[in-house]
Amino acid sequence: MPIRKNQNGFVLLLVIIVVAIIAFLWLSTQQGSLLSAFKNEQLDQDMSELEEVKRHLLEFAVLQPEVFLTDTTGVMQSNEQVPSPGYFPCPDLDGNGETTGGESSCGNPFNPAAWVDGVTATGFVPSPAVGVGYVPGYISTRNIYFGPSGRYFYFLDERFSTQNPNYVNGTLLRYAPLNHDQFVGDPATATNSLDPFDPLLTLNGVSGYIALIIDAGADGLDAENANGDNIFVSGTNDLSESEYADKIIGISFEEWVSLVARRVCAETGRYSGADVSGDYTDIVTTKHWFNQYDGDSLSADYNPGGGDWRNWGRCP
Repeated sequence: MPIRKNQNGFVLLLVIIVVAIIAFLWLSTQQGSLLSAFKNEQLDQDMSELEEVKRHLLEFAVLQPEVFLTDTTGVMQSNEQVPSPGYFPCPDLDGNGETTGGESSCGNPFNPAAWVDGVTATGFVPSPAVGVGYVPGYISTRNIYFGPSGRYFYFLDERFSTQNPNYVNGTLLRYAPLNHDQFVGDPATATNSLDPFDPLLTLNGVSGYIALIIDAGADGLDAENANGDNIFVSGTNDLSESEYADKIIGISFEEWVSLVARRVCAETGRYSGADVSGDYTDIVTTKHWFNQYDGDSLSADYNPGGGDWRNWGRCP
């Protein structure tokens, strides 16, 4: 009997060892899949956070007239001082979350002479000369929040910056008119920074981006995205294979036009004099972002904040 018990014990131990080996081999084959799943989950989370920052930036752009309806002390602005929809905040250069002092205005005019083989270090901010910039954390005077301070790198076509010292229309630091018709040209044929041309930022070979938001991870910007030109690359073909690859989302010109159109077209009734209540009929002839731009201070129709949106054919 003791011999039979020893044999049974040996067989049981052998079965346990075989099962353990099979389990080990199975887990070994699944390890790559498990790691990939965890990486994909992290990637989804990172991209979701980038999308949230993008949403905040777009809300700021579309709601410009409301955001700057008053000055920083709460005093109502006159019509000609209220910006049209479409502008974005300047980059935060030091990562402290604020855009104050020198960061409160930004510009880097496109220089046709710098356009060589489609690569340029002009026409977008921050300028390579001042380094990189971040999505600002907040604008406290406007109760606006964008995202964590110093977390996401941010590049912007300089014509879309909310205050640009290189385009002073009247007393406004602003590129105007900021509308669809101003972005219809080829940069290679431009003769100066006021010529119409498409937004210059390029992502993964696709041009026409207004803004790019980058999660560079712990290792900082990849070399291709830190070299000062307007061409950016979003990591590798499979971001899940590289935890250090730059993750980038962009705001394209067409996306911007579509969102601003929703805002502008919703305003056409009251700003065109069709509002029967009469509350907005004076907008037809007054200085206002909805009306035609006129930068001549001696003109009777002087309207430095005009956006030329009134006759836009894209609205039904």
